[in-house]
Amino acid sequence: MGFFCRVYVDQEEIYAGDLTEVPEIYRKDMVDAFSDWAESLGKRGLNEMVYSLFTWYEKKSSYCAVCDTWDEEKETCPECGGKLEELFVYERHKSLDLLLTCVGMISRIEVSK
Repeated sequence: MGFFCRVYVDQEEIYAGDLTEVPEIYRKDMVDAFSDWAESLGKRGLNEMVYSLFTWYEKKSSYCAVCDTWDEEKETCPECGGKLEELFVYERHKSLDLLLTCVGMISRIEVSK
């Protein structure tokens, strides 16, 4: 059986899954941190851990829809001159949105393997 976690705010489960919504580049660190620390940290420690592990999720950058180019520094696209719009870098997921909305209220995380 693989990694699976449940995140709770009091008695309400706000996330249940294997973190496959998380890009692979960040997933291993999250799985390791949740596996090693989730059941031993107090509420404040859990909240700080989750918040720090998900900083990547709020990252934004400028994107050109015309030529599918990302650029962090400019207002116009360096490739085609089109207007860049600020977008989240990573795909949004309702389950992760809820987890981060409730990050300050997380009371426990249960992990199974």
